[in-house]
Formats: sequence, C-alpha cells, structure tokens
Amino acid sequence: MAARGTSAELILAATRRAIATKGPGKLTLSEVAAAAGVSRPTLYRWFPTKHDLFAALTEYERAQFDGGLHREIEGQRTPARRLDTTLRYLLTYLDESMGTDPIGVDPAFALRSLAESLDAQVKTLVRLLGPALDQVPAVRTRAMSRAQAAELFLRVAYSHYLVPATDTEELLASMRAFAGLHRRSLTRAAG
Repeated sequence: MAARGTSAELILAATRRAIATKGPGKLTLSEVAAAAGVSRPTLYRWFPTKHDLFAALTEYERAQFDGGLHREIEGQRTPARRLDTTLRYLLTYLDESMGTDPIGVDPAFALRSLAESLDAQVKTLVRLLGPALDQVPAVRTRAMSRAQAAELFLRVAYSHYLVPATDTEELLASMRAFAGLHRRSLTRAAG
C-alpha cells in the first residue's frame, strides 16, 4: 500500500518521525494525527488500525529509498559515477531517514526493520544500477553476482548505521576501493 495523497503522506512522514523519537510501542494514533496536522477521522480514514499504518509505513519506506536513490543517480552519466553516488547515498540514507538514535529508542524494531528491508533494497540497487555494478572487480570476474555485491554494500551501510564510523569519508573510501572506483576513474568519468 503506497501513500495515496497528501494526507496519507503527511501521516506516514509523521509516523516515521514519531517512531524515531519514541519507538513504535509507545506510538498512539492520536499523537500521529496531531504530528501530521490532520484530524483523527482523517487518519482513521487512511489507516483504520495501527497495523494498517505500519504496513503502509513499510511501503512508504521502500518508496522513499527507491525514489531517493533514483533522484541521486539520475543525472550521473557513467556507470562509475552512478555506483559512486549510490555508495554515498547508502551511507547517508539511514541517518537522514531514521533520525539520530533509533537503535537506542527500540533496538528490536530497528533491527527488524533493517532485516525486512534488505531484500527489497538489494533488488532496488540491482534494478537501478544494473551494469554499474559490473564496476566491482568481484562482479566483473564473476566471483560475485550483482545482487551479492549490492547486498554487501547494504550490509556495510547498515553496519555504519548501527556502529557509526568515526570518519564516514574513510569508510566511503574503503567502499570505493572494494568497488574498484578510484579517484582517477571518477575524475575521468566526470569529465
């Protein structure tokens, strides 16, 4: 179930913020309605139960990830630039979308959300990047499939979210090195 209009999108965005702050267990539909700036009848029209709201939130999160990545790589003309832009996106997406400490708020929910998102996000990377994943030496030599490389990049990004790297640029440089992206090839690709 995707967001079906402005009110639904406001509700889902407010739900996402509330979960990041309080966790899902303490979330009330009345609080979500107030945070979204909609009436309770409007919220109940879109999402009659908390279960319906959480199911829609899962689809909303998928759409946010897919749409955000698509927008980021859309203007990148070369496979190397598309892959490089994706790696940076992966390291920033969770921090930007989930707030500063959702693990501390509700660790079980945060971990379950990551686990439930992995397969869909792997498919998104493979679909949107396609041949750009062939930049990865292990994929080029057929030691890994595109999906395996995508999953590895996502797992590294998840680990950065769970145990933040002290230097994100250094972690990004390591991911670029594994991906076979070197400053020289990126500079050439940009020109």
